[in-house]
Amino acid sequence: MTGILIVTHGEMATGIMDGLSLIMGEQEEYQTLGLKHGDDIVEFGEKIQTGIRQLDKGDGVLVLADLFSASPYNQTALSFNKLKDHSYRLISGVNLPLIIEAFNQRMIGADLETMYQAAMTAGKEGIKEFLEEMEKLEKNSNR
Repeated sequence: MTGILIVTHGEMATGIMDGLSLIMGEQEEYQTLGLKHGDDIVEFGEKIQTGIRQLDKGDGVLVLADLFSASPYNQTALSFNKLKDHSYRLISGVNLPLIIEAFNQRMIGADLETMYQAAMTAGKEGIKEFLEEMEKLEKNSNR
């Protein structure tokens, strides 16, 4: 089973998993890490590495970060050289559609590559604006 590690600022990782559990029920083989005020960034990077090691049971780990090029993302990226024996993919911009798709893909037995691609697509397509969506519906109903 592919592990899932969510790394964010503050309690966002815990919050997004709370939302996921309301929709999909309790999950397994995942961890959340939140960078808080005053945390040592090197220690946070070590926690990320430990999490990846613990979650990688041979199928790899999908790491979901909140923000591209920010500390949680950067510490995960910096860990690549230290974790050469572990396979993982790193996605930034985690949102609820993305994380639901990641867990769905894992439930159906998708491999890490399929999982990350489907999660990225769902994350991007899950961003909508109400008025634009209403306009699309009106156009389709007038056909």
